[in-house]
Amino acid sequence: MKTKTYSYRGRLYSEIPKEVAEALAISSGDEIEFKPVYDNVVLITPSKELSKEAPKGEIDSKEIELLKKVNSIRHYDRTYDKTAKLLNPEEKAMFDELFKKGALFKYKRTGKELIGLDKKYFKYVIEERDELIDKLAKEGCIVIEDQNQVKALNDRIKREKLGVRGIRGFDRRYYIVTLEKLADIEDRLEKILTKEKMLKAISAELGLPEDLCRAAIEILREDGKIVEKKKNSYVLA
Repeated sequence: MKTKTYSYRGRLYSEIPKEVAEALAISSGDEIEFKPVYDNVVLITPSKELSKEAPKGEIDSKEIELLKKVNSIRHYDRTYDKTAKLLNPEEKAMFDELFKKGALFKYKRTGKELIGLDKKYFKYVIEERDELIDKLAKEGCIVIEDQNQVKALNDRIKREKLGVRGIRGFDRRYYIVTLEKLADIEDRLEKILTKEKMLKAISAELGLPEDLCRAAIEILREDGKIVEKKKNSYVLA
């Protein structure tokens, strides 16, 4: 979407498209902030924190808790039948109602009919900066399965200007590693991958979790520095 600027009494003005205003939940009289992200990119945000409460009449606290419960289920196991079996009668009724509201929807992938969470409602189940960012800072790596969650995290990473690399693996999970941790693992891999080794052996030798090793290896493999000789077996390029 595009909009034009115009000047009035020495100031420069521009219209905010309706879709943007609705996405930011701002209206006439509200204050907004302009935050530089890159040289030619500026982030527009409301100047006050938006309430994490759902709009009145749209979705209530019990439904939000149910959405969190659904979202906690492994992405590729989140079929209607498997999810419904985890719910009590009251939750099952709310579950079906959330489809009618559009908060949940069904889609097909890899021969399965899975349950998705509409992006409009995803903000209600995402934990604050908090859990994911803190885990990334502490462990140097996080693995995420849900694409919507990746997008939300990516926005926060950009806002906080964190140095990270990310990649989607063949297992369809998203691996995100801090640049500092990646550089450290790369130095250590150069010393031990002079001959082909399995991922489990690499993990044991480095004393690091398999997920972290896989994340670093997948990124370095994309950079052409590591070769996968056979499934889960690697050597320096």
